[in-house]
Amino acid sequence: MALERPRSLRELALEHLRDSIVDGSLKMGQVLSERKISEELGVSKSPVREALAQLRDEGLVSIEPQKGARVFSLSEPEVSQICDFRQAIETAAFELALARDPAGLAKEMRRVVGEMERARANGNEKRYLALDTTFHHLIFEHAGNDYLTASYSRYIGKIAALRTHLSKLPQHTELSFDEHTGIAMAVNEGDLEQIKVLLTEHIDRTRQAYKSAAIVMEGTVAT
Repeated sequence: MALERPRSLRELALEHLRDSIVDGSLKMGQVLSERKISEELGVSKSPVREALAQLRDEGLVSIEPQKGARVFSLSEPEVSQICDFRQAIETAAFELALARDPAGLAKEMRRVVGEMERARANGNEKRYLALDTTFHHLIFEHAGNDYLTASYSRYIGKIAALRTHLSKLPQHTELSFDEHTGIAMAVNEGDLEQIKVLLTEHIDRTRQAYKSAAIVMEGTVAT
């Protein structure tokens, strides 16, 4: 039995900060203090600084000379670009997944949708949002293309953080669940054209919701 490698202080700081941004504990545009974070975690500034640099590469943090680090915020054009990215890469992954492992993808999507329904019934929003992220990542797990997966994974935290903020909008979770259920049904039927239609509607609703979101930070739409 292989022993699990202990996580480094950098990895611990990275996981803590990423999770805090994704679940909304750290707000968009919020200033991040290396000293305060290191004191909270009981580590030196070095692993915190390394973690912030990684989060900058993931698009979750911006770092400016003399000004320090802050949680990302987005303008409407940037949100639109993210939606364009998702539309293109998820469609490509769906095509491969349905060609290579349609049964496996359908089974896993049914399972996740079932778990989403239970989380929703229990009022567990955090769990529901995590499952939402899992649902979309399944497409790449079954596509069998490491380059597509790596491209998507680089921004998965940013997409999840935006998803958290969007969940505050009225009826968002209800509409989200209906859309995921419809996509899972189309996958079960192997209907690629219907999947593309539903995916487009799903992402376009996200795009429009971002535009109309009432959460505004520093003059940018932050969803």
